[in-house]
Amino acid sequence: MHHPGWQSTTLQTMINGMAGVGSIEPYGSILRPDELDNWSDLDVRIELTEPIDVDILGLGEIWAWQDVRSGVGQTLRLVFCDGRRIDLSVVDSVIMVPEPPADNQIRFDASLAASRYGRGNRLIGLHLTLGILREALVFSMLLRDRAEGTDHHRLGSEFEERAEQVAKIISSTQIGRRPTVVQRACELYGRWRTELESDYTPDWSGLTAVIDLGTAGTLKARESSS
Repeated sequence: MHHPGWQSTTLQTMINGMAGVGSIEPYGSILRPDELDNWSDLDVRIELTEPIDVDILGLGEIWAWQDVRSGVGQTLRLVFCDGRRIDLSVVDSVIMVPEPPADNQIRFDASLAASRYGRGNRLIGLHLTLGILREALVFSMLLRDRAEGTDHHRLGSEFEERAEQVAKIISSTQIGRRPTVVQRACELYGRWRTELESDYTPDWSGLTAVIDLGTAGTLKARESSS
């Protein structure tokens, strides 16, 4: 079941918000309706006359992002708290984003993994999920170092069973309607990082929103009820 519409309404919101500071040209699946599905993001090219804050786009709070800048321009890939994913190709100036959350890269990779799994691309989905689990294992290794007072370990320890927890998450590559393997990987990452960093608070709400939008068009329901 497709829920087209959020890409078009979001594009119009961006056009309105950027009046006087730049121009927008959409590309990608929004121009090919037969390819547009619940997992589609919105791709746009933006020409700016001056630097702007991401809030000017008028799209709400961002949950995760990837910001790559070069001499050619800026590639800004945004994941919003409501599950929308937007890729911006920016030239002539830049769109400024706030200080990223401590786990921004994990959040971004998780949203990308979910979208890949959602379209049946298990190869890339698993590659990204393994990256999240690898980082989770790093926190467990640091926890072991702290518990034993050394980073030199000849033998195993009480933390070895955590390897089994990771293996269990990825033991099956059969993904159902919802790519819960990504959620389980993130929950494990968050739990182990919290053990090491007491001030770290995981928030996977954006990932849940990405999956909700991809599987059931939840964003459309929110828009119609607001």
